[in-house]
Amino acid sequence: MVLDPRTKKYLKIFAVIALVFIFTGCTSNVDKNGHLLASRAITESTPWSLKAGFFDFILTIPIAKGILLITSWTGNVLWGVILMTILINLIILPVMIKSTISTQKMQMLQPEMERIQNKYRGKNDQTSQMRMQNEIMNLYKKNNVSMFGSLWTFLTLPIMFAMYGAVQRIQILYTSQAFGMNLGLTPLSQITSGKFIYIAVILVMALSQFFAIEINNLMLKRNKKYKPSAQQNQMKTMNIVMTLMIIYFGLIMPTAMSFYWITTNLITVVRTVFIQIQYIEKQENQKDTNVIR
Repeated sequence: MVLDPRTKKYLKIFAVIALVFIFTGCTSNVDKNGHLLASRAITESTPWSLKAGFFDFILTIPIAKGILLITSWTGNVLWGVILMTILINLIILPVMIKSTISTQKMQMLQPEMERIQNKYRGKNDQTSQMRMQNEIMNLYKKNNVSMFGSLWTFLTLPIMFAMYGAVQRIQILYTSQAFGMNLGLTPLSQITSGKFIYIAVILVMALSQFFAIEINNLMLKRNKKYKPSAQQNQMKTMNIVMTLMIIYFGLIMPTAMSFYWITTNLITVVRTVFIQIQYIEKQENQKDTNVIR
């Protein structure tokens, strides 16, 4: 995908912020043995105060409190995590609809964008670069695509990181069990101890993660106008790498995080299918009907 320098700059900034949040969440809440740090623990008595920090006050603590509230109703913190994950995803659904539609449109235009890119390959002078950008902008305008449409996803990142952090910091989680597994222990420590039921959780998480990433491409193939681009073919390798990374994190983090990822991945698959059929394909069918008329 060809992007102008300004867009690339924003993407780099967002990528850096994302990495900071991810590594902060992975390292600051638990010690080297995977035990929750007392200073980071959230319980029902944890004060909801700005003293905890702006991000925690606005997002993390309210989400954690919501999980604990649902836990008090259901009797199991795992249901608290699952139901709160579903609720959060329902809240951000309008944003994800816009993001998915925009991403799908841009992927449909990818072969045409690569044709424009190849047309100006090796022409690095300012005039040629400006012409290339103008052709790309005209392509977007013609197909009613916003160049910043895919950035809608980044608006949901703070909420998702807060959810991720809240799950990791709930104290009761580390002493709870579900399906015969201790939610606070890491799958790796239990697998090496001969408790192979944890392997099943990791396998389900890995499969759900792969399909959560791949579902967009699978739904794209339903469109008769879709033609795979060289860049989209290269993304398959990246999908495998991302899945392996999630497997690694799933092995070294509390088992509850695996259930959180499974829930999030399943929601992603269902949401993508729903948006594709209800919004994208319906719009395409209406366009085709109007053309025939």
